[in-house]
Amino acid sequence: MDNLQYSRLIDVHRISDYPEVPRMISYLLSLLKEAGLIKGSPRDKVLRHLKVVVLDLYVAYMRDPLVYVAYPRNSDAYGPGTRLRKLHLGLDSMKKVVDGLSSLGYLDDHSGFHDRTTGVGYLSRMRATSSLISLIQDYDIVTSMVSTGDADVIVLREVDAEDDGKDKKELSFEDTDEIVRMREYLSSYNTFLQSHELGLSISVEDIRRILIERRCPAIDYTRNRLYRIFNGDFSSGGRFYRGWWQNIPRDLRKHITIDGKPCSELDYSGQHLLLLYARGEDEYRWLKGLNDDPYYLKKYGEDVRDLLKVAILILVNEPDRNKAVQAIRQKINYDFPQLESTNAFINPLIDEVMEKHPVVRQHFFSGSGGSLQFQDSEIAEYVLGNMKARRQLVLPVHDSFVVQDEYIDDLYATMKEAYRMLVPDSIPAIKPKMGANTDPNQSSFKRLRKRMAQEQVENEKELEWIMKLDDFV
Repeated sequence: MDNLQYSRLIDVHRISDYPEVPRMISYLLSLLKEAGLIKGSPRDKVLRHLKVVVLDLYVAYMRDPLVYVAYPRNSDAYGPGTRLRKLHLGLDSMKKVVDGLSSLGYLDDHSGFHDRTTGVGYLSRMRATSSLISLIQDYDIVTSMVSTGDADVIVLREVDAEDDGKDKKELSFEDTDEIVRMREYLSSYNTFLQSHELGLSISVEDIRRILIERRCPAIDYTRNRLYRIFNGDFSSGGRFYRGWWQNIPRDLRKHITIDGKPCSELDYSGQHLLLLYARGEDEYRWLKGLNDDPYYLKKYGEDVRDLLKVAILILVNEPDRNKAVQAIRQKINYDFPQLESTNAFINPLIDEVMEKHPVVRQHFFSGSGGSLQFQDSEIAEYVLGNMKARRQLVLPVHDSFVVQDEYIDDLYATMKEAYRMLVPDSIPAIKPKMGANTDPNQSSFKRLRKRMAQEQVENEKELEWIMKLDDFV
């Protein structure tokens, strides 16, 4: 099957402290030499290109066995200043390695061509054969051994950059004691993260179908490092980004596994709104009641709740209403195609939000969303660090966290503690989202339900006393 529309460009991946990969690459090199397929090429160059090609083919296969890896076979693509030159790749060595592996039956290679009918040109492309995958598995190589490059995990970018930071200018900065601390902290967490095997408990065919339906790119499982990305300065932004699990559709997130075990997710409910209430030292639950959902609008019901979680940050971050409407429209078109993206839908929605939350509406259109992200990044850092101290891996998804089911109660307690330590006012409710393979009757969930029930009783008693005090005053 020629699946050109799902091709992706070749990239460089790395391995660290795993002798299995060098042994396998050396074996392939010996096969190429014995067959006379790399005559006249420097050994170091061939080794580098061989590792790049094999690891990239493996990564592509693990995402989707039908995905091709595209690469150019013209000299211009490898010239000074090009992406491939910066990756230290050259045309001659690339061709010898690809052609050699193809001759040995380790990859399926197709030459590029120009479609005269459509005027579209296609790069040459390749994908691993079952023989290469079997060889890789024979050497006990798994995806957790492979990751992307060694860029600084602390990133400072332009103020107007989007959340994913793609194609946005990164700014240089001088290290401070705090930046050094954050880098060491995150590097340590990434080492902990990469010691675990992450995956999805769903077939490759179902993953492909969901990605195509959502128009999402193939999953890059080598994105197993976190980065803290700041906007403009180190008091704005700072969220943890670039983990592969953060960019997959919600339908897939419930299938995440850690070391083969099922996981569930805990979500701060209304985090950014409640952070705004906390700025005025207001306790949301005493103002609105214990069971009020800050993202629930009676006029719209549950249909817009997930959109509002994103829209609130947009309303705070944008400097005026017109830009906020444009940003919300873009978000609807990309993530919520079932909703209208017209002004006639968005403007009344904004009005409803402002009517429900008059106490904090002065923060809307203030351009201060970066400071909210900085606050929630500090909360996330607290959660990750404290769970790591228990040797319990947590995967951050901005205002929620994924953890193995057996640790769900520990995560809940840590998320509550993070707010008590860092933001004592307007502590949000925490909502569980059970994984696809979760057993709700296991002991960790029983403990969680008991803890949540006790908190509800305590909160009701506290609210009762506050109402009596108000009546007395």
